[in-house]
Amino acid sequence: MRGGVSTLDADEICKAVDAVDDQMAQMALSELPQDDEYDEEDDDEALEAAGKKKRGWLGKVGKGLYRRAGSMAKAVGISAEAPSKEDDDIRGMVMACRAPYAAANGGVAIQNPEHAKVCRSVLTIMISQMGRNLLKGGNVMNVSFPIQCCQPKTILEIGAAMGGFTHLFLPRAAATTDPVERMKNVVSAFVAAMTLTSGNFLKPLNPILGETLQVDYGDGSKLYMEQTCHHPPVSAFCLISPGADYTVTGHQTFNVGFGYNKMFITNKGVRIVTFKDGGSISLDFPPDRWCNVFWGEMVHETIGTQSFWDEKNKIRCRLQFGAENRKNVPSDWFEGVIEKYDPAKPDEEGQAISNVEGSWVGFCDFDKVRYWDMRTTEKVAMSAPRNTLPSDSRKRADRNFLEAKDIKKAQSEKVRMEEQQRHERKLREAVHGKNEVPAEEGLEAEG
Repeated sequence: MRGGVSTLDADEICKAVDAVDDQMAQMALSELPQDDEYDEEDDDEALEAAGKKKRGWLGKVGKGLYRRAGSMAKAVGISAEAPSKEDDDIRGMVMACRAPYAAANGGVAIQNPEHAKVCRSVLTIMISQMGRNLLKGGNVMNVSFPIQCCQPKTILEIGAAMGGFTHLFLPRAAATTDPVERMKNVVSAFVAAMTLTSGNFLKPLNPILGETLQVDYGDGSKLYMEQTCHHPPVSAFCLISPGADYTVTGHQTFNVGFGYNKMFITNKGVRIVTFKDGGSISLDFPPDRWCNVFWGEMVHETIGTQSFWDEKNKIRCRLQFGAENRKNVPSDWFEGVIEKYDPAKPDEEGQAISNVEGSWVGFCDFDKVRYWDMRTTEKVAMSAPRNTLPSDSRKRADRNFLEAKDIKKAQSEKVRMEEQQRHERKLREAVHGKNEVPAEEGLEAEG
């Protein structure tokens, strides 16, 4: 988004919401099953007669979704079935060990109401400009965000938090010769770190091509990160432990799509933990989503599957996040299994070795033995090395102006960097040709 919006401060962005046409509500609801009992105009007339303010377009969408969801539930025979004793026991276990910033129904809740206000205002304007394509799942990353909707950190800085618990679990994994025990510790390390990269409701700044980040961890580990691709944006990383007992390498990219009152983040890439004895465990990224982006409590959830695999020893761990088929259990609950499998037939079910369950905002248990408990573990300290490259994220002018709350200079620098990046891309394409990317994978690395 450019033009007038790009230079507004946060309060002016919020005021701009009033200019959005109420027809957006009708457009958002037009794709849903119709409910003959609900008439938006009659609803407004009733409010006006009662001396109450008419609903804005977001209010209409929310009301329409609420009523139609009830009708759809009746149509398919969904009933308010009571939870089983097992589900009640799981809920009790989850609620007994839970981060204070967790949402009651699952995931991590937004902590700052002002952040929610800014996010909702900017997203509203985006919808008013992009229309139906965005509502039907268009890629939000194709839009350049105004810097007021960003936080003074880059994606590389957020990603560096993934190493927050490696100091506790990966030395144990490196020390053991039991491949199942090694798997348990690797799973625990990365499940525990999920809360450290969660809750970033203000968008982090996208790194520019060639941008780097160096981090020193309190245990002596060192992390090196670099933005290795502009379109789609890809971040590469390498974490080296003291004594090189283990390394964590890999890359990540992501796609952001839009749904009804939700944003879906599809993470792609791989992380590989390699040990000094030659063993390794690989893992992918689970999908994320923001819920209630327009109304309700804004929440970050992880819903879906994640896999860890050790091909050499033919074992893997598969986790299911989201309390699927559970009643009254927070969505941060997960369960899964470590199993023997045939790498040549990865789609076939394996032979179970160990069961895993937990909540990614609280704990991780294997066969009822607790490996990670958020109440008794502390993340490792992180700091910048004394000497860093000129390309380091922390030296970005727009980031530092934003941190100093100089919005005008921050936005000006952001636009300058985006334009420079696009210019350099054209120069590369003139020499090497265009790097074609499938439409569903393409991301515009701006903002």
